[in-house]
Amino acid sequence: MVSLRCKKMVGTELKKLGVIMPKINQGMVEFQEELSAEQETQFQKGILKLGFEVLDETNSKLLDRISVLITELIYKHQEIPRKDYPAYLIEKLGFDYSEITHLFSEVHGINLPQFILMQQVERVKEMLLYEDLKVKEIAEILHYKNGAQLTRVFKKITDLTPFYYKKLKEKRLEVQKENTTN
Repeated sequence: MVSLRCKKMVGTELKKLGVIMPKINQGMVEFQEELSAEQETQFQKGILKLGFEVLDETNSKLLDRISVLITELIYKHQEIPRKDYPAYLIEKLGFDYSEITHLFSEVHGINLPQFILMQQVERVKEMLLYEDLKVKEIAEILHYKNGAQLTRVFKKITDLTPFYYKKLKEKRLEVQKENTTN
């Protein structure tokens, strides 16, 4: 459930059951009231027809754990090379990597390696903006072969080069400075 259309479809199914409108976030529905067994069954049937499925609490917690571990890998455990991320996840979660990636992509609409790349790019942005590092230095920290490889990944995700992204920051600071002096 990632798009507004998906959220609306799920909301429509719940209205059919007379359920008070819950909070519908990306991939999750938070109910304000307990569903009856009949409502739960009807809801599951309804969303299955729409191409969705209900995750149990175990899978929901697993998805949360995956996100936390990826964030920790990128921000805290920078000594672990990118190629070792699957082994790290298998060790920490106790699941087969294909199970982890299948569940993740089914719920989030992107595969786990894409999510990891997106998180790495967010980390690169932070490093460019706040740590004033060169692309080559960032590439070393995040275990890319070189700055060129990191630049390709960054451009693929953002449509910008790291250099251009950093220049945007500088330009933004100039504009802010001008605005405060005027």
